[in-house]
Amino acid sequence: MQKKSISVLSAVLCIALAFASCGIKADPKPLAVVRAGVIGDLRGEAKDGVLFLSFTVPAAIEAKKKGDEVEIAGFKILKGCGTCLGALAPFRTVTLGDAKGYTIAAGRLYIYDDDLTPGSDYAYRVQPFTKKGTAGDDSNAFIIKWTYPPGAPAGPLKAVESDARVELTWTKEEGYLYNIYRSEDETYPLFPLNGRPTENTLYMDAGLTNGRTYVYEVRAVRMEKGIAFEGPGVKVKATPSDRTPPVAPAQVKAVKKGSTIEITWTENTEKDLAGYNVYRVMGTSSVKLNKTPVKEGRFSDGKAPDYRFIAYYVTAVDGAGNESDPSQESIVYLQE
Repeated sequence: MQKKSISVLSAVLCIALAFASCGIKADPKPLAVVRAGVIGDLRGEAKDGVLFLSFTVPAAIEAKKKGDEVEIAGFKILKGCGTCLGALAPFRTVTLGDAKGYTIAAGRLYIYDDDLTPGSDYAYRVQPFTKKGTAGDDSNAFIIKWTYPPGAPAGPLKAVESDARVELTWTKEEGYLYNIYRSEDETYPLFPLNGRPTENTLYMDAGLTNGRTYVYEVRAVRMEKGIAFEGPGVKVKATPSDRTPPVAPAQVKAVKKGSTIEITWTENTEKDLAGYNVYRVMGTSSVKLNKTPVKEGRFSDGKAPDYRFIAYYVTAVDGAGNESDPSQESIVYLQE
């Protein structure tokens, strides 16, 4: 009788274990579980008076089953106090494919938090999730003690425009570094032109497109425990333009042929050359003979006045209207 009871108990245990191994437990963990450290570079930057969080976007989640990969659908950002990492609460959910709430630049995903109180400590983690809703492992923690950011730099911010470049200057304030930003549209500039905060109050931005308007912004930066706290900036618009004239034409020669004076010269090689202006010189005065730029290296003056001698010189003009210095004059003797 005792042996029969043991057999029945064993059978019950086997059935229970069979059900357990078949997944009868509540909330089973799927195979697509993210390995630890998928996101290990969560960091924050205080920009323009708010906190920007960013991390490298992984392309896929590695599952425990070797060779399996699942596509990431988005990320849950957790937030809490800096001393309670174990009790972080949902702060924001980023769903990839949505047009709002985040931006991706240089391979990193950026969001911002503007609900911060100076003097308080804050902690953040990121948790990816798949299209099936599977949650991945938490990222590293980013912890920051929020303080008041610097104010806007002492103005005014001045811009001097020149050929394909803009020179910026502003007033130096003790205890601050600076970041310089440039934008051409409504996109928020995340990356400073200077790479890292600088103490200089002069910045030359070169390699620009002439005729295009740029918006520049300079923000003050205060370093605290390795974190750059950056405040709001001062802005200025600038439009560089071509102000470099062509070189003066060479080998200008004027020759009388009948009642006409033929003027020739060696053509310039500038890529933005628009043409040439031809001038007749009589005494101390000169007059331009052409209404529109001459396209070739020759010009005929059929209305030369009856003077003993006349001189000619030629200038080159580019597409921006810059005119070169006068060439050497060529003198023609009309009456000998």
